[in-house]
Amino acid sequence: MKKVFALILSLAFTATLFAAEEAVLKTDYYPNGNLQYAGYTVVKGEAGQIPHGYWQYFYPNGFLKSCGYFKEGYRAKVWTNFFSNGKVESYGPYDDGKQDGRWYFFYPVGAKKAEGKFSDGLAKGTWTYWHTNGVLETEGDFKEGKRVGKRAYYDERGNKLWYGRFKDDEKDGEWRLDEKDKTTVATYKAGLLLGQREETYYDEDHDDIKTKTEFEVVHGKLTGSQIVTTYDEDENITSQGLLFNNTPYGVWRYYEDKNMTQQENGAVPEALKERRRAIEEEYQMRIQQKAKEEALKAQGIDPKSQQQQAQFYNSDEPFEYGPRKFQVIMQAPSQLDMNVTTDSGRSIDLTENNYDVVKENPGSFESLKQQALRAQAAKMTENIGEGEEK
Repeated sequence: MKKVFALILSLAFTATLFAAEEAVLKTDYYPNGNLQYAGYTVVKGEAGQIPHGYWQYFYPNGFLKSCGYFKEGYRAKVWTNFFSNGKVESYGPYDDGKQDGRWYFFYPVGAKKAEGKFSDGLAKGTWTYWHTNGVLETEGDFKEGKRVGKRAYYDERGNKLWYGRFKDDEKDGEWRLDEKDKTTVATYKAGLLLGQREETYYDEDHDDIKTKTEFEVVHGKLTGSQIVTTYDEDENITSQGLLFNNTPYGVWRYYEDKNMTQQENGAVPEALKERRRAIEEEYQMRIQQKAKEEALKAQGIDPKSQQQQAQFYNSDEPFEYGPRKFQVIMQAPSQLDMNVTTDSGRSIDLTENNYDVVKENPGSFESLKQQALRAQAAKMTENIGEGEEK
């Protein structure tokens, strides 16, 4: 027991533990015998045992899943998460259980996916996103976790796609998509389509209009109904009518030599009527939900407050850090033995300037880091007897 207690003291969180409380090592294993998690807890009043110190979580295949510190039940300092294939997913700091500071995100293949800052758990400032081949996907600003201002999106070849503005995390105003022979324009208000969405096809020189399609919008949703207008080389209208699922309906008009003829193509399709009814029902539900949110606000309750709360450990079960929008390489704990040997035989201490080195070259230290951390997890549990707390 003395040896176990000494091991606990050597690995425990550097901050002072609760007065007169002893840190307890908690571990558990998968059915295949691999370590599932290992970390330290202390007792805090009615909350019972809460994490306070260094914790590690593993996948069933033995790869490190997540690692970092808890401080009195909340995540703190830099946390690291990995994909199940061993690749780094993301890394960045926490403060009082919330993401706070600059975070880095990666694709499973190792390429950087995104980079930006959090403040009190919410995205802020300029964020940048890349495709897997390193080409810019988009860059834009956040304010209190919401997208704001101008933003443009690019494909993997760098071609500009949609561009427009965000307001309070919703598309607002005109959004455009300019292609070689087509321009698409959609106008939004509070994230919902406003009026009609238009697609205009041009000739090879992009000078003269060939076809214009206006998509019907009801309560910000596309119904699938379209008004299609065709033009001649002088941009005179040659035909105009309604389509649903590429099938004409209603009255179509045809123009030739200043003469107009009409063709009746049947009544409004039942499928279109059903689509409109579904949109109306969804719209009424949104109104009701909005009314509930306003009622909560009138009582001084933030409808989204639960989503923004820091996660606090209050259970004997292993702490899970919740839904992962992204995941993480943390700075190796300085009190751990993180000396490893590279393939070339060179000895490296991963604690020395680890954060900066890993940030610049995450792939280089990935396997070494996992090797060291798995070794530490083994040391944490090797001397624990059958009858002792896990």
